[in-house]
Amino acid sequence: MSTFPASTSFVNILVFVKPSATLGQYDVITAPAVPIITEPDTVINYQLFDTDGYDIVFTGMSVEPSVNSQLSVATVSMSGKMLTFSDANTETMGLNINLKFKNNSKEGEKFAHDPQIINTPQT
Repeated sequence: MSTFPASTSFVNILVFVKPSATLGQYDVITAPAVPIITEPDTVINYQLFDTDGYDIVFTGMSVEPSVNSQLSVATVSMSGKMLTFSDANTETMGLNINLKFKNNSKEGEKFAHDPQIINTPQT
């Protein structure tokens, strides 16, 4: 009988965006709000799930601490509706993500949201 190594852990985070009460601003909710990563080499995918009918897309992300040896460079899907990267998850730490968006319906309208990821590698 053969045994296979465990498959890569995949965490999909749904992103909900709707206009704020303040003109030109948006409220962003992620579910889960703060994912706790426990497996090594986890793929993390932020997916725009509901944009209240607006043509909102990802443009990229940044992370703090910027030098962290945990996260790969993020890629944005062709549609702009998904942003994906991998997390080595070799150190217990919090990572502050800054998701960057734009509204394709309104020239120059950009905004950001700053969720967290918590790395808790299993020993």
